[in-house]
Amino acid sequence: MTATLDLDTFTAAFRPGMAVYAPGCGGHSARFERWLRARPQAADGVEFCGVHIPGVNRFDFGALHPAARMRNIFLSPDWRATWADGRFALQPLAYSDFVRELAQTRFDLALVQVAPADAHGRHSLGIAADFTPAVLQRAAQVFAHVNPRMPRTAGPWIDAARIDAAVVADEPLLEFPDAAPDATLERLASNVAGLVEDGDTLQFGLGRIQAAVLRALGARRGLRVHSGMVSDALLALDAAGALAPRDAADPPVTCGVALGTPPLHAAVADPAFVRFAPVSHTHDHGVLRAIPNFKSINAAIAVDLLGQVCAETLDGAQVSGIGGLVDFARGARASAGGRSILALLSTARRGTQSRIVPRLGADDIVGVTRLDVDTVVTEHGVATLRALDVDARAQALIGIADPAHREALRAAWAQARARL
Repeated sequence: MTATLDLDTFTAAFRPGMAVYAPGCGGHSARFERWLRARPQAADGVEFCGVHIPGVNRFDFGALHPAARMRNIFLSPDWRATWADGRFALQPLAYSDFVRELAQTRFDLALVQVAPADAHGRHSLGIAADFTPAVLQRAAQVFAHVNPRMPRTAGPWIDAARIDAAVVADEPLLEFPDAAPDATLERLASNVAGLVEDGDTLQFGLGRIQAAVLRALGARRGLRVHSGMVSDALLALDAAGALAPRDAADPPVTCGVALGTPPLHAAVADPAFVRFAPVSHTHDHGVLRAIPNFKSINAAIAVDLLGQVCAETLDGAQVSGIGGLVDFARGARASAGGRSILALLSTARRGTQSRIVPRLGADDIVGVTRLDVDTVVTEHGVATLRALDVDARAQALIGIADPAHREALRAAWAQARARL
């Protein structure tokens, strides 16, 4: 029988040396966070592991106690203090690699947020089905926050008998509304949208660029989505009639996470609209390459004239992680009719700094190698690099840089080429 959790029984379960799985995205429990904040001594000597997304999951588990630790594949300014103190383990792994590691790890305790049980005693993982299924295979104990606001979705679930203790608590789900685009971003989105055809299957990440692209695709028809996450922009795409028809046997959207606001949370509960799946499926290379006309759309921070892409560091500081970018880029390139699209604004710092650069700097991390890069898009155009030689690549990238920086880039390439 599942025991009842309260503040005392919850915090009493923690011990120094424990490995605790705490999911990120919409799986993060506000109730469990509040209990840990109320009794921070419970985190003494505990390592908290989960895939927490920069800018989305702001809570620093490591800040609970001087002896607490975090382990993640992303790094964010929100967790800088724990990182600086040497108590943050950053693992440079793609989603497909990290899910395999989690499946082989025996956590002492897994914290999950689930929907109320159905008639069969099954608790849906709701809007966060990404990594938790892999962890539940071997976790020694499972504590659940059963949240009436969590929608019951078509996808992974946990049987009530697998839950050791639970609390039923009505709490707001994590909300992450899409940011409004500006005119420059809309030009970039229009360029990306020009690469998408009716009937394509799309993957897109989180952020202003991807949301703007979806808003620009309203005139397309028969689109499908296979993505690690979806956001509120999916609703506009659906309202415009751009998606394939709803079908419970073959819904138009497959994803692992829904990050948005209550209207999105309500919409994804329709099994004819969205099917949720774990990372072991959404990011699997065999699955992705088998999807015809698969277009992946992801953001980048900088691209150099060799085609190397930085997506993790800004001015030398780690601000993110590679996430599923490489998984999807490689899957899209292998898909029949597929294309990997990397999108970025051409400048930063009010136009003074080009984001198309001669060579990534010593402090930049290469997230996508020049062997994996396919198509790069800015507000100034499209550079299709897949089959180009190094000179043609450089010229194509210079051609989509901001015009104010092109002459300097041409001069830099001439010097760099002489040293190759």
